[in-house]
Amino acid sequence: MFEAEWTFVYTFLLGALGLALTILIGRAKRWHCYRALALFLTALFVILAGPLIFAQFPAARYVYIAAIVPAWLLLFPCFYLYTRGLTSARPWRFTRKSVWHFAPAIMSCVLSVSLLSLPESDLQDIFFAQGDVELATEARLAVRLIIAVMLFWPVQSLVYVIKTWRNLLSYRRQLHAVFASTTERELGWLGIVLLLMLFTWGWLALTLLQDLSSHPTLLREGGVAILTAVTVWLLLYWSLRQKPGFDKIYHLTELPAVTDTVTSAEKEENTQTKYQHSALSDEQATRIARKIHTAVVTEELYLEPDLTLYKLADYLKVSANYVSQTLNQTLGQSFFDYVNKARIDAAAELLLAGEKTVLDIAMAVGFNARSSFYKAFKTHTGMTPGEYKKHIRANT
Repeated sequence: MFEAEWTFVYTFLLGALGLALTILIGRAKRWHCYRALALFLTALFVILAGPLIFAQFPAARYVYIAAIVPAWLLLFPCFYLYTRGLTSARPWRFTRKSVWHFAPAIMSCVLSVSLLSLPESDLQDIFFAQGDVELATEARLAVRLIIAVMLFWPVQSLVYVIKTWRNLLSYRRQLHAVFASTTERELGWLGIVLLLMLFTWGWLALTLLQDLSSHPTLLREGGVAILTAVTVWLLLYWSLRQKPGFDKIYHLTELPAVTDTVTSAEKEENTQTKYQHSALSDEQATRIARKIHTAVVTEELYLEPDLTLYKLADYLKVSANYVSQTLNQTLGQSFFDYVNKARIDAAAELLLAGEKTVLDIAMAVGFNARSSFYKAFKTHTGMTPGEYKKHIRANT
């Protein structure tokens, strides 16, 4: 059994999850991604209720064991759908296709029902008996189903981890195609939580595979409790603050296509394939490219911190798709890189003048965070602002 202090940790987490679920009720009416998050937190609530149930309500332990079967199979599908909702360029909603993600969990309810239909003596033999015991036919079938679920769950989890990771990478490219500043829209925390979840479940699996004594150890109860607490608190802290990344442009119907960039050769091939049916001629693209340079650089549109592809397109009176195509095909840069290059060029001049601090310069040229300025400066110059200043002065 779990020690009292670890039971308290899980009980405290259950309270935090319950509070988060009440907060999500209102948000879920507006954005369906929060419904997926609510389902994920509900499944997590069921799983984490184990220590409390075993310690305070032992009579309900078999109901709990039956309930965690579908709960485990809901975790990663719900987490994936939540990320889909956050990263969708259009308002994401549950559809009939979404139901397929819940098929394994729904089917596992058969196992849950079969467990609850067994006599308590059989359940005792399956889960808590010491040594070899003779099981009834129904109990043996239940054991086989449990083993099947235990083998299926890691495969399912791995598939959804890969799908989630690929979705996050695609989302980052979409952000760079639309926004000049992505600080508040970056979802790096989702990757951190995903890795923590994998590490926690891996640690738990190792403890379950070990032939452990009846005495709790830090590796068993303590290690899993600490990892779970850290993961849950980080998840709740970030998820309750996070809005969908494209919520500011949901009202727009024209969205530019995004090309996956791997190598320069693949980039050129993908770009040509993506725009092969476009009505934009080379002459038009060259003209739009000049307009983009005039607006962003000469007329200093880059100074606007919240500049987006659509604001630029509206300013130029040109289709957003044509602006995106010109940037990618003619200028060879994403919207994000093009605008930030203009900002860094302006920042370099101010930096050499030496009249402002780095933070003042960052804000003056359109960045809304010191960290994003440093990252962009390093990307475009290969040096930090301090290194760049020393390098220029040393060579003049």
